[in-house]
Amino acid sequence: MEFPETGKYCSMKGCQLLDFLPFICKHCQATFCKEHFHTILHKCPKTKNLEPNLEKPLNFLCSKESCKEVSLIQMSCIKCKQHFCLTHRYHECFESLNKMEETKKLKKWQIPKKQFAEAKALVDQQITDNLNKSKNTAMANKVQLMRVKGSAIGSKNIPMTERCYFHVYLPLTIKNKHIGTSKGIFVNMQWTIGKCIDSMADILKVPNNNNTTPMNKLQLYHHSNGALICNEMDISLAKLFENSTIVDGQRVVLEYSDNVPIETSLYK
Repeated sequence: MEFPETGKYCSMKGCQLLDFLPFICKHCQATFCKEHFHTILHKCPKTKNLEPNLEKPLNFLCSKESCKEVSLIQMSCIKCKQHFCLTHRYHECFESLNKMEETKKLKKWQIPKKQFAEAKALVDQQITDNLNKSKNTAMANKVQLMRVKGSAIGSKNIPMTERCYFHVYLPLTIKNKHIGTSKGIFVNMQWTIGKCIDSMADILKVPNNNNTTPMNKLQLYHHSNGALICNEMDISLAKLFENSTIVDGQRVVLEYSDNVPIETSLYK
């Protein structure tokens, strides 16, 4: 494993070996690997003009306990500054440097790991909130359905197993003192939405010209957001239930319109 920030490159031209415990020439002060540390091997420019026998040979004893290896060249550890032979160059200091580098890398990788954990926690919380919202919505729909069933009116010829219920708000221009502004109605879920509108209009005594004029038709809207439920009159209610466009017991608005959204705050 290499640690570029820790070692030094050999100064010998053509070598450039990265060494964790490099040798420093005491003459030219350049850094060399174990293959080129000797003055002769790297042709030290500072020793070319030295007279023979001017340099007194020095004996350097390895600092490793129980090691009696003696070297003519001092090979000092860059960390503890002690001399070690070739056999023991990679001693405790090297292990320490290795651990330091591993710790540094570990800390570096902990940053994206922490960011991932925070992002995951945020997504998990959003999922939990959405699930809770869905559960609350499902419970609210069940309560609404029970309320509508209690007073809903419709054709008695519709089998109980095929009935679906809506809390229907009348058009703003229609006043019915017997019904008020809204009423629970059940229809057959096998009907098309066109037939459903015709049945609601008939029960609520709302004028209906859908079969005679293409303008200002009676349409069904979501009371929750004012959006048109469906502009295709031949689509079955069962299909709309299947793709969750509508739910059993929901509030809807029966209104004359040209397919544009309505202002639901007007229907109370």
